[in-house]
Amino acid sequence: MVAMEYKDRVEAALGKGTMRRRSDRPQAIISAAIRLVGEHGFATTRLEDVAEAAGVSKAAIYLYFESKEDLFFALVREGALPTVADTNAAVARHEGSLSDLLQEIILGIGHLMAHTELGTIVKIVAAEARNFPELVTYHRDEVVARAMGTISSVIEKGIASGEFRPCDARAQAALCIFPVLMNGIWMNSIGPDPSIVDPDALLKAHAETFIRGIAA
Repeated sequence: MVAMEYKDRVEAALGKGTMRRRSDRPQAIISAAIRLVGEHGFATTRLEDVAEAAGVSKAAIYLYFESKEDLFFALVREGALPTVADTNAAVARHEGSLSDLLQEIILGIGHLMAHTELGTIVKIVAAEARNFPELVTYHRDEVVARAMGTISSVIEKGIASGEFRPCDARAQAALCIFPVLMNGIWMNSIGPDPSIVDPDALLKAHAETFIRGIAA
C-alpha cells in the first residue's frame, strides 16, 4: 500500500515515463541518496547530508518527496525500473538467435549491476530488508518479478522454436538472473578483487554456461 501510494504520487508530480525527462534536481537528489545510503545505511543517512551532496537545500527535497522513506522508495523506482523497461524494449525489437538475446541481457544487466548505481540499489534493498519489508515487496513485484517474467518469456519462446530444450522456464529465469544480482552485490559490498575473478569475465562465463545448459 505504501509503495503504491508513493508510486502514484511521484508519477503525478514528475509525470509518467519520466526516467529520461525528469528535471536535474530530483535526479541529483536520488543519486546523492543512493550513494550515501549505500555507504552509510538508511538509518544514519540524514536528509541534510543528501541535500548537501545534491547541491540543494533540505527544503527542496520536500518539493519532490514527502519524507525520507518516500525518497528511499524513489531509489528503487527511479534507479531500477529503467533497466526493466530497457530490457523489455531490447526483447521486443530483437530478431534472430534467442541465445544471443539472453547473452545480451545477462551481460547488459550484469554490467549495470557491477559498474553503475543499480548494484548499489540492490545492495541497499538487501541490507534494509528487515527494516523496510514493504520496500522488499515493491522491489520484488516491480523489478525482480517483471525482469524474471521477461527472461521466462524468452526461454519459453526458445523452447517453442526448438532452440532451447524443454525445461521449467521460470526456474531457469531465476537461475539466469540471481548470480548476476549477487555479482553486483559483491562488487558493491566487498569490491572487485582481480586475484579472485574479474567480474566481467565471470559474467561472460555465466552467460556461456547458462545458455549451453538450456540449449537443445
